[in-house]
Amino acid sequence: MPEPAQEGHSHSTSHADGTNVPGHPALSPADVLAHGGWHPGYVRVLVVASDGDYGFALVDGNGDGAELEAEAWLWDSGQWMPGSSSGAGPLDEVESARSGGEIGPARYAYGRAPGRQAVTIGFEHRQHEVPVNQHGIWAFVKTATDPGTSEVPIRAR
Repeated sequence: MPEPAQEGHSHSTSHADGTNVPGHPALSPADVLAHGGWHPGYVRVLVVASDGDYGFALVDGNGDGAELEAEAWLWDSGQWMPGSSSGAGPLDEVESARSGGEIGPARYAYGRAPGRQAVTIGFEHRQHEVPVNQHGIWAFVKTATDPGTSEVPIRAR
């Protein structure tokens, strides 16, 4: 049975499913708007996810779905700060699963699953149930137990 994914939990202790318990607030759309440098009149934050001090946001900078940005976020000095960012293409071309890469020792993935309530992501020999939001988008972030691992999260179903 897949374990429910927890959005935005932080360092210090862990749940039985390995999700880090927050020592600070989870990454939120409000953090992305406040610290991401986007114009609030146009931007849409499509999805956020975080685990420990590492987060991910998929952002529609113009609000029209034409060009998305995949953003890595880091908890630093008492707040969420943007890290790297890369183009993710148009909303209607987001794949069902895209392994995004690394944020420090964390790994992330995101994708589209219109009409689904959740998807199952496999990572480090565990299955994680990840909710799909109203935009049909999901995102997953997990801090690797072995920071040297090259394993990436994959969509199991």
